[in-house]
Amino acid sequence: MPLYEFDGRRPSIGADTFVHPTAVIIGDAAIGSECYIGAGAVIRADFARIVVGDMTSIQDNAVLHVTPGDRTDIGSKVIVAHGAILHDATVRDRCVIGIGAVLLPKAVCEEDAFVAAGAVVTPGMVVPSGKVAAGNPAKIVRDVSPELEAWVRTGVEEYRMLTKTTLATLKEIS
Repeated sequence: MPLYEFDGRRPSIGADTFVHPTAVIIGDAAIGSECYIGAGAVIRADFARIVVGDMTSIQDNAVLHVTPGDRTDIGSKVIVAHGAILHDATVRDRCVIGIGAVLLPKAVCEEDAFVAAGAVVTPGMVVPSGKVAAGNPAKIVRDVSPELEAWVRTGVEEYRMLTKTTLATLKEIS
């Protein structure tokens, strides 16, 4: 797995976490246990700290970055979908960041919030707990329904199981 020390700071990866061989993790990144870091994901903590909580999936081609003096914090049981970009953002536990969504500096997703695919969460915007944000610029459009909440719980568990299966069975066959 491509882990890179930068300016004396090294990534730390929790137990039973899968990092795809084409993902890149640089610098002061702390990734929890039972996480899934997908193909092409970039966690670039060269300027400052990035934290990813337990049982979180950072899916294919997602990018996490941070500017000097700031942080990017991702909670536990979070889904960061394919191609999402998070920069100097805070995402609390059990959130979903949809495919291709963008969270700009100082954006905050409180617990159990959902950012729709393609949404752009503007600098400093707070997505309240239990709400769905959508659009560009993102706006709060509705409450997270019980069905969506159940879908998120299922998704977190599916990625947790994928992590275990991938660690046990993934083999390069080139």
